Amino acid sequence: MEQEEFFDRIRSSSPDALAREYLSAESAHIFTDEPTYQIFQDRICELVQSVESVAVVGSGNWRYSLNPCKSFREFGKHSDVDVAVVSSFQFKAIWGEMRQNEKKHYYTLSADSRERLRRNTENVYSGFISPDWIPNRSPGRMLEYKQILNTLSDRAVGFLKVKMMFFKNFDEAIDYYTRGFRAARRALR
Repeated sequence: MEQEEFFDRIRSSSPDALAREYLSAESAHIFTDEPTYQIFQDRICELVQSVESVAVVGSGNWRYSLNPCKSFREFGKHSDVDVAVVSSFQFKAIWGEMRQNEKKHYYTLSADSRERLRRNTENVYSGFISPDWIPNRSPGRMLEYKQILNTLSDRAVGFLKVKMMFFKNFDEAIDYYTRGFRAARRALR
């Protein structure tokens, strides 16, 4: 799909419907065919415990960034491969680790780290989280997460950096990406 056609879809379709369509799609822009995308999704399910659904999101899925500050840039060789993983188990486990870490280290964090932690806590309230947000994370747990991302950053994705965000449930993932499509629509008016 060319950029102007994508813009027309954003202008004429419900942001919620677009988010649902792309998060449920059997194909993603980064992959040449559906079986390759399915293999990528299956690999994540093998590497990450208790996954309910997986979707490549962002420009890796719908080809163009939703961010007007990035001029709706097309997916390319300098892009990241963003992945949305729906897993209530992982969401709760990461949130539990983040909360325990906060209790243990809060007063040793810099003012900037405390502010980032506060903002990320608001994101948790909105139903999404990333292990990257945990300050002073145990080296073993961080290494485990980085190994998963490095394993996924292979030939299938052109050796691009893979990033992962975990969602409490599918509705929270839809809500998050609906906001992105809604913001893009406002910028295109």
